[in-house]
Amino acid sequence: MNQSQPISIRPYQLMCLVCRGAAADPKAYDHSARLDELAALIRDHPEQPLSLRCNVDSVYAWQNPGPEWDTPEGSMFNTKRDLDVLRELGLVPGDTRPALELMTRLITKIPVCRGICGYGTATSPDWKGCRWAASGNYEAGVARGVAAVIPPRPAEEKTRCKTRSCTELMAADRLRIRPHHLLCMACFHGGKADLAPIAEDNVFEAIDAIQKNPDLPIELIPGPCMVCPPCSTYNPNTGWCIGGNGMGLRDEKKDLDTLQRLGLKYGDIRSARELYRLIFERIGATLEICGYGDGRVDSYEWTICGGAIQSGSDPTLYALARMAGLGIKEAGEA
Repeated sequence: MNQSQPISIRPYQLMCLVCRGAAADPKAYDHSARLDELAALIRDHPEQPLSLRCNVDSVYAWQNPGPEWDTPEGSMFNTKRDLDVLRELGLVPGDTRPALELMTRLITKIPVCRGICGYGTATSPDWKGCRWAASGNYEAGVARGVAAVIPPRPAEEKTRCKTRSCTELMAADRLRIRPHHLLCMACFHGGKADLAPIAEDNVFEAIDAIQKNPDLPIELIPGPCMVCPPCSTYNPNTGWCIGGNGMGLRDEKKDLDTLQRLGLKYGDIRSARELYRLIFERIGATLEICGYGDGRVDSYEWTICGGAIQSGSDPTLYALARMAGLGIKEAGEA
């Protein structure tokens, strides 16, 4: 498992990575060798933690990195630009996040560089801004999306993984499932009788396995499980979920909330029939787990599942699956 230590990066350099990706001559950017190094690192290791450090005169001065990566426009401009980036991202000096989460956050929250890298009018030589600010390169880079900086998982590799992991799941005498994915399986079922496989996960196959054998043991495990291998956000090199917006963090909390509600722990093994009987008895709605009980979003990292919020008076997919008992036959039922 990758246990990378955080590396320091100036906040403005996140924008440079996007900007120079659309430039005719990326080597013309200041500190191009450093930007090349960062670009290669996060392309190959999107889970790499990055610490955003900048030079300030405040209680955050403990993390000041020094002027090594300042660009020629001057120290005041460099500090203002870094602080402008941090404010737009809702972060502070020293904050550390996985590279993929930072790039996703950047492209979502900072669509244009005007007002950060340049100001339209130079009020003095100290405030002339970056020479690339009016080039349109940054905006073109944003239009290309995160995939231009961190390529998505190849479709062919996901297809191979889907085939292999489904074969293993269907042959298993015990399913190894992370707790909150049992709720995902219920929402996918949604009371329907005509389910079909999808490319992005093994939810259908897990449901099919337990409908065919309701006494199939399920072991509750932490982290990605038998459902996850074909997913775009699953990293087969680390075995982690590296989706943006803190997905792995949110999923871990949902797992623990599910276990607490059920009175179980990681490593517990129960039959599918017993587990779903307990789930449907103790969890009345996915809002209780996937929406933290109140549906409140307090920060970018703690967004909630869209299926956790009920729209109108129609029953949720979870409610429909709960009424149908996920299609699991009772003991002795033909």
